[in-house]
Amino acid sequence: MLHPRRFLFVVLIVLLGTVSGFAQSGSWQATPGGAIYGTALSANGAVQVVGTRDDLVNAYDPNGALLWTYKATSTVWSVATSADGSRTAVASEDRHVYLLDATGQEQWNLRSTRIWRDVAISADGSRVAASDENRDLYLLDGATGEVLWKKHLRDVADTVALYGTNPVFTLAGSRDSYLTSYTDAGDVHWQVRMATDVIDTAMTEDGTRGVIATLDGLITLVNGADGSSIWQKPPPQTIRCTARDRNFCLHADLSNDGNRVVVGALDGNVYLLNSTDGTVLQQQTLASAVSSVAISGDGSVLLFGDRDGQVQSLNSAASAASFAAEQTTQRGVIIGAIVALILLVTVFIVWVRWTEAGAHFWNVRSARPRRLVTAMWHSRVSYLLILPTIILLLIFNYYPALSGLYHAFTQWNPGFETKWIGLDNFHTLVNSPYFFVGITNAVILAISAFLKLAIPLLVAELIFHIRSHIVSYSMRTLFVIPLVLPSVVTILLWVNIYDPNIGLLNQSLHALGLDTLARSWLGDRNTALPAIITIGFPWVSPFALLIFYGGLVSIPDELFDAAKVDGANAWTRFWRVDIPMLIGQLRLLVILAFIGSMQEFQSIFLTTGGGPGSVTYTPALELYYQATRFSNFGVASAMGTVLFIVILGGTILNLRAVRSQTEYQPN
Repeated sequence: MLHPRRFLFVVLIVLLGTVSGFAQSGSWQATPGGAIYGTALSANGAVQVVGTRDDLVNAYDPNGALLWTYKATSTVWSVATSADGSRTAVASEDRHVYLLDATGQEQWNLRSTRIWRDVAISADGSRVAASDENRDLYLLDGATGEVLWKKHLRDVADTVALYGTNPVFTLAGSRDSYLTSYTDAGDVHWQVRMATDVIDTAMTEDGTRGVIATLDGLITLVNGADGSSIWQKPPPQTIRCTARDRNFCLHADLSNDGNRVVVGALDGNVYLLNSTDGTVLQQQTLASAVSSVAISGDGSVLLFGDRDGQVQSLNSAASAASFAAEQTTQRGVIIGAIVALILLVTVFIVWVRWTEAGAHFWNVRSARPRRLVTAMWHSRVSYLLILPTIILLLIFNYYPALSGLYHAFTQWNPGFETKWIGLDNFHTLVNSPYFFVGITNAVILAISAFLKLAIPLLVAELIFHIRSHIVSYSMRTLFVIPLVLPSVVTILLWVNIYDPNIGLLNQSLHALGLDTLARSWLGDRNTALPAIITIGFPWVSPFALLIFYGGLVSIPDELFDAAKVDGANAWTRFWRVDIPMLIGQLRLLVILAFIGSMQEFQSIFLTTGGGPGSVTYTPALELYYQATRFSNFGVASAMGTVLFIVILGGTILNLRAVRSQTEYQPN
């Protein structure tokens, strides 16, 4: 007989794995690389454009054959294509908006001071609209890239759309909850305020209908004439989003006739809705959060991608007939599983209560737990007194660690879904160039951290040999005072020093006539990582200084006297007495430096954010981005697990490799 726990596990797997979906007739799927942040379709679906986290813009034909590809220099956040597919607009994290032609060749680009959030192109390609993180909204000439007008908004516009032909209107949805339509001259056409942040929007070409997605998990169909709401409702499976989920919470698009709305959600579901009342026509469940959706102008093709890098194109007409059958099958499986579970529990209870074998099984298996409970009851006062400490340790120490380990093997949407996916997250890490670039950089940072320990050691030696107690105390105090200064302040100070325009470093080089050496130190691929390593020069760490100085003070005077009698000079005494007696302190600092390098995040985040490109990424920074920017908590947990193993292994290796060969035993 199947064990109840095994049967329950099977039932859960069936329930989680049973999903309704579109038929695959007339469809294709691909993995171009990295999360899919942009999808766009021409009016008839003949050109299908995808933008990825791995800096790629790919265009496919209806069968999934690659038409052309374009490589940006950083993450592609948004793509948009004209009705005939001859022009494609691209918004990239490299602070450029690009316009590409029908073969993927760059026609022009526009640089912003901040990262671009979204881009849209009119049906005829004559206008391009774009928004950036500086709260600026641009309308550009599609032929030349000339700025026709620029608006500074009250908050960042995460989504823009263009509609109409003559004139063309610009629609912007911002984080201050406003949905605003602008005329071709830049005047406000109409404005409405939603309940919360507007995170995605789309309009029909003639501007009669629009669909809005907001951070509260609602989809709204609006009248394009004045922005008034026609209907508003959540997706069939309600989702809960926070500001960190804005890239994955909800995405929406609608066909040119306004009859079909496609919605992608944080829980991995893609819905095709009837715009009349919002009823579900079709549904597809992806392996992870949906990061972009698009529907062709005629409503015949759906294109969507997820944060794991999968992009799918579906012929919606070919899949409509299978939807009802899939739902019927799903209901049958769930009902059958529930009935089977009830029957199994009933059989188990009867077996235990009415058979000798069942009673024996219960008595044998439960004997030890019952004895333990009895012993704990006799010592209940002692257990009650330590219970608060145990609870706090479990909640704030052990639970987060074990949760991270468990969720490394799951697709995890906190508060909504946890789905066991085995080693898929680790497979994602193996195929992630960012993580391995980070590991390489972490090793470089660790080696530099080990070398930097020589500076506080030498300073500690100098202070230790100062004869005057007043001078020695003053020097120690001066070197330790920087401990009260927040490390963030130090890093930001060095950011100013490296500033390419007003920074002290470049200004000094100009003053010395070394203009050729001046550069953007944190923006140059060749100097970004060395510049970060140089932060804190001359690297006299107060903590390491105190540890070394404390070790020197603890060395018995008779060892120094013996060395002097043996004729040892200062250099010999340093290598033969001081270093061997400081092995314990050196071991501690080496371990802490190794752990700190593997977990390095603050200095990278505040200086380059991992750029330019990915040359300064670290594993901790990628973990942070996966959890906060991409809401990919399962992959972030897997990264944390890998870092834990690396740090644990490195710590054990350091403890075994750096051993003291000299121990002083006083008489």
